[in-house]
Amino acid sequence: MELDREQQKELASFPPALRALIDAELAAGNRIVELSHGFPAPPIGAYVMLEKKVTTRPRASGDGLDHRARSSSLSSGEFTDAARVYFVVEPPDAPPPEPDMDAIRRAHEPKPDPLAVLAHRRSAAVPIAWTRAVAEAPPAVVAGSPGATASFVELPFGCRAALSFLDARSPHELRCLLEREIGVLFVEASAGEELAWQAEAHVVGAVYRCELRFVTAFRDAHHFELRIDASWAGRSEASDEYYRKTSRSWIELWTRELVPAAAPSAGSGSPERTRALAAESRQAEAALDSIAAVQRAIVAGMQRGGRYSNSHKEGGTNIVWRDGKYVREDYGDYPGHETYADEAAFLAALRRFCDSEVTRHAGPNGVTEFAAWKLILRRMLTR
Repeated sequence: MELDREQQKELASFPPALRALIDAELAAGNRIVELSHGFPAPPIGAYVMLEKKVTTRPRASGDGLDHRARSSSLSSGEFTDAARVYFVVEPPDAPPPEPDMDAIRRAHEPKPDPLAVLAHRRSAAVPIAWTRAVAEAPPAVVAGSPGATASFVELPFGCRAALSFLDARSPHELRCLLEREIGVLFVEASAGEELAWQAEAHVVGAVYRCELRFVTAFRDAHHFELRIDASWAGRSEASDEYYRKTSRSWIELWTRELVPAAAPSAGSGSPERTRALAAESRQAEAALDSIAAVQRAIVAGMQRGGRYSNSHKEGGTNIVWRDGKYVREDYGDYPGHETYADEAAFLAALRRFCDSEVTRHAGPNGVTEFAAWKLILRRMLTR
């Protein structure tokens, strides 16, 4: 910046200590980029804006000058004397990099459920190798034992997936996992001593009939069979290809945590342990016999560290228990913070928050309020 005669005269009016600082900075290669009035100088004073921060003396008070660090879009610091009429101002710091929204969303994503870690989770990069076949017969009712370890059979206006797998979790824990993943409740449909549960999900016009069967208990893992029959009979032939693709995608999503394994040989495993686990699983939620009981379980789970979360491209939400309060925090494009005065207010808000997830696969008959609260309980995440 070239100073005109008037500006040079104004610069000469600076106090000796500030003028000495300016001369030292100019000699060191710094430049004056602005000589003006206004903040931080009062109307009777002036300021000099330097091109770079001061390097010829410590950026601290001393030797008759006061230094003040700033962090704004106007400056990063300033020097003045006791009269505080004239100032030497340092340029603002470079703006920080734009926040990495993907990293922020990842930081808010729910931590893995310990049960999922226990269950030998398979990598999402290695999907189940389904054995594919095409059959002419229509789907039968869910029953019997799957043939292959992981088979996927295409049928006229439908498909059938059958999976044999080992898992360290109890039958009840596997049932809870599938209820959370598929979004519908399973009901017991046992035959003899063998424990089995069935469920029906309605997903974008297709009906998925599911059966989870507990076969045998072992010391470190247990043998299960899962069968899913999908049907879109009655839909237009033009939509057949759409349903074929989406049905397989839904089934792969629901079974992504399961590890296929060949059926154990007949007579292996522990019959006593199998019967004991089946009995435990049947009684695991006997106390959850009303909406109020399920809500008490949700409240207790939250106060032990449970939480509800979702995430999407615009951000997400976390609902937690913190410092004796239920707290909702929204992040991303629409940040927000809300606390609930009591359990009733929290439960009402939670019901609204989870409504779409617990009703979307219920089908034309809808979902009972009791079933909705059971599914809300399933959706709780543990830290």
